[in-house]
Amino acid sequence: VSPMQAHCMKLKKEHPGAKTVFIGPCISKKAEAEEYPGSVDCVLTFEELSGWLAETDTVLSHETDDDGVEKGKTRFFPTAGGILKTMLCDNGDYTYMSVDGMSSCIHAVKDIEKGNIHHCFIEMSACPGSCIGGPAMEKNHRAPIRDYITVRRFAEEAGDKDFEHGDFKEEELSKNLIYLASPHNMAGSRAIEEILRKMGKQKPEDELNCGSCGYNTCREKAQAVFEGKANLEMCLPFLKDKAEKFSDNILNNTPNGILILNEDMVVQQINSAAREIMNIRYASDVVGEPVVRILEPFDFMDVLSNGRDIHDKRVYLAEYKKYIEETIVYDHVYHILMCIMRDVTAEETEREKKAELSRQTIEITDKVVEKQMRIVQEIASLLGETTAETKIALTKLKESLKDE
Repeated sequence: VSPMQAHCMKLKKEHPGAKTVFIGPCISKKAEAEEYPGSVDCVLTFEELSGWLAETDTVLSHETDDDGVEKGKTRFFPTAGGILKTMLCDNGDYTYMSVDGMSSCIHAVKDIEKGNIHHCFIEMSACPGSCIGGPAMEKNHRAPIRDYITVRRFAEEAGDKDFEHGDFKEEELSKNLIYLASPHNMAGSRAIEEILRKMGKQKPEDELNCGSCGYNTCREKAQAVFEGKANLEMCLPFLKDKAEKFSDNILNNTPNGILILNEDMVVQQINSAAREIMNIRYASDVVGEPVVRILEPFDFMDVLSNGRDIHDKRVYLAEYKKYIEETIVYDHVYHILMCIMRDVTAEETEREKKAELSRQTIEITDKVVEKQMRIVQEIASLLGETTAETKIALTKLKESLKDE
């Protein structure tokens, strides 16, 4: 059994009914406790313990006395080669050595498989530095050299005493190991190449083998993808390239003009829509040049100095005979100014045409009204004269009839 299991078995034997909790930096101990139940009731990592103490506002203000602490050289266990330090290692036919780190362990196992290693007792630790380099150490506590010195000093002070394992029979401290290996299907070269292409590795020089995904080479990562152990997105250069291409696609295909300046008012980037607005043939003609060469800088200076963005401001670019709606935003994180320009020349021309048409319509309407008023006045004048003449004629007729 493992030291964790042996220790917990001893505690349960000495204290019947006790619950055992293992606290350490190892996440694999959780799986071990589940696979071999009975001795370890719970496994906590240092991270989980720290989080628990923080949630409950528990402060450990002082250290407790060590009267109940077990003395012995087994205190070396958490360090690389610590198990060897507790052994006699007195068989002259064997070489005793320790190997730590996943990569070193894999290479050692491959050498054993090939038959290159004989008469060796090898202590292997997957974590660099063994347990003190475990994955669940607190993130703000990464000091392997200091930790090793601390553990070594603590172990040396504990003396050269062996751990008292109690009254256990040898068979009680043994266990049947569970076979954990899964069928390892190697991908063919064509499958690997296809996965690499999906990861953006179109040619050998694209295979950077940076290790940011956790695999030593891009081809190892492709094999892991083939086995379903990894996904395509677990690749920093791939994600970076994908984000840049996505950004470039938006920049180059948006109908809006986009202009990027630094805080010195120097053009950093310009897209094709902006070049079309300002009749610029190549981006290289203006990138690296002061913005004053192509645009009035006052709006940019205002945004930079006042910190207030401009949104949808209509501006006439007399030099280019264009109307635009500009939005200027300052990015405080990257210290850049971004100008988004929408060409509204057609809209403005149409608006001016409609305004001119309205003006002409009003003018024509005024003329028609004026003409109609004149006609009405003339008709009224003619009606007035006719009425007067009719009245005179009728009056004379009436008087002549009276005389008769």
